[in-house]
Parts: sequence; structure tokens; C-alpha cells
Amino acid sequence: MNSSPGQVAAWPVTLSIVIVSYNAVDELRKTLAAITGPAAPRASHEILVTDNGSTDGAADVAEDVLGPAAVRRLGRNTGFGYAVNRTVERSRGHHVLLLNPDARPRPGAIDALLDHLAARPGDGIVGGRSVDPAGRLDPRSCFGRITPWSLTTGALGLSSLARRSRLLAPESLGRWQRDDVRHVDVVSGGFLLTARSTWDMLGGFDETYLIYGEDQDLCRRAAAHNFRPSITPRAEIVHAVGASSSSTVDRDVLVLTGRATVVRQHLGVWRGYGLVALRTGVALRAAAERVRRRPDRWTAVLRRSGEWAHGWRPGATLPSPAGAAT
Repeated sequence: MNSSPGQVAAWPVTLSIVIVSYNAVDELRKTLAAITGPAAPRASHEILVTDNGSTDGAADVAEDVLGPAAVRRLGRNTGFGYAVNRTVERSRGHHVLLLNPDARPRPGAIDALLDHLAARPGDGIVGGRSVDPAGRLDPRSCFGRITPWSLTTGALGLSSLARRSRLLAPESLGRWQRDDVRHVDVVSGGFLLTARSTWDMLGGFDETYLIYGEDQDLCRRAAAHNFRPSITPRAEIVHAVGASSSSTVDRDVLVLTGRATVVRQHLGVWRGYGLVALRTGVALRAAAERVRRRPDRWTAVLRRSGEWAHGWRPGATLPSPAGAAT
């Protein structure tokens, strides 16, 4: 699956760094300062930003740093997958790095990803280690795939009660600190490197997913082509979690919509069970709120089940204001 030397030479630069921005101007400014400064990769590269209709001046900041030719304004929130695909289409790199505007690479992190994939091309997709601004581990740089068992433990609340258990919270990957090289089911789309040939073979993101779940879908399809996604702790980012998110309930609805889409597309005979498990988990949490006489987050999410219970549908649009970064 590797490109031949002739194919490699056809690409003008080694790496295209792809950023989709949506109303996270302060974090975007910090990330651009990092990747044009101390965290700039040694390899030849370009930085491309596509803005999903930000109202906070994010596109202007990107143009000030990179120049107008590197920035495309879509004028509306098209969804993460669509914007990424359009950006990759205009890229010129032999490799593609997806980077969230609120994910600031440490110096050397991007080169570490390139070195890792060069040494292990069969991995196909590689990510890194994520920490929050205080330096604490943010485990969401990678995670386990959705399975009937993970849906069961989630529905019963076991994954919340035992967040560090590989058995009861399998998608969390347990107590692992992301401090060694491992194969993983899913690499987060917020910091993900792949060869352009691999991206093109997989067809990029499935644009059915407007936000959340597109990285799991991509990694599942990569695994079906015998790739084994992995992470390297040498590639570390500082992740300002939730910089593009709206309210907690709005984010829950979007996350559940993405999860329901993964269930519908990838769980086969377990699809019906998976959708019921998602709804059951929300209903049980809402019931617990009512018992405590404090209807709040999950009660509101349950009331909006019509928005998420069947996953993303073709032609769907993101509600406004909704984040476009994972």
C-alpha cells in the first residue's frame, strides 16, 4: 500500500496540515503560532485552514498568519467531515495531518508522527498523546471502538462508575496513560496523520457524519483494509478541550447522533440492540435526575431524542450554534 518513489516525488510538499475552524479564534491563534513557530515540522509542509462560518474573526486571524491563499471561507457550518474533505482536496502534501484549532502541538510532535508512520507504514493512521493546559492526561487522543459490550456498560452507567476499567469502560482503554506505542481502535480526528494515498484509498471522511464519529468510521474502514492505527507518546499536543463546543446538552445531542450513526453503519446484526442501548442509557440517567427531583442535562437530552436516536441522515444540517471541532 506504500507509494512508489515516483509517486512520492509527485507531491510538492511532504505534509499538508489541515485545520477546520469554527468560533475558536483564541485557540486557533495559539495553534497557528505554535506550528509556524517552535512546533513547526522540519519536513516541507503547508498549512491550510477552512473556516466553517465563524463569527468570531477566526478566518481573519488565519489569513493574517498564513495569507489569503491558505484560507477558505465556507460561510456556514458545513460539518467537520465535509470541511476536512474539501481542504484535503486542495492540499499538495504526500501526508495529511488533521489538526483541531484547539490542539497545540509541542515542539517535535509533528515530526514524531511522520517518523513513526515512516517506520510503521502498515499502521496506516497514527496519532499522539494529548494533555490539558495543566499538563494532565487527556485520554481522548485515542479510544476503543463502539461494541455491543461497550454500549451495554454505557447504558447501565457502569462505564461512568468505573471509568478506568478496561472491562467496564472498554472505550476508555482503562488506566493506560498513552505513554507507550500501541495499536488502538480509533485515533482522534483532532490529531491524526495518514499518507495521502491511504486517505484517497479510504475516500476520506464519510460526510454523512456532520460531527463526531467520523474518526471512528475512518479507522474502522482502515482496519478493514488491514491497517492497524496506532499512537506514539513522542507526539504530544496540548488540548484546550471543548473550545468549539456549545452547551453541554447540545454537545451530548451531537455526540449521540454520531454514536448512533456508527452503530447503524458498523454493528451489523447488533444495530437494533445498539440503538436501544443508547436510548436506554439516556432514559436511565434522566430517570435518576427525576428521582433526585433535579431534571437537568439528561432529561433535556431525552426530550430531544428525535434529533439523535437514528443518527445522521443524508442532507442533515448542523443546528446553530454548534461546534465543528471534535
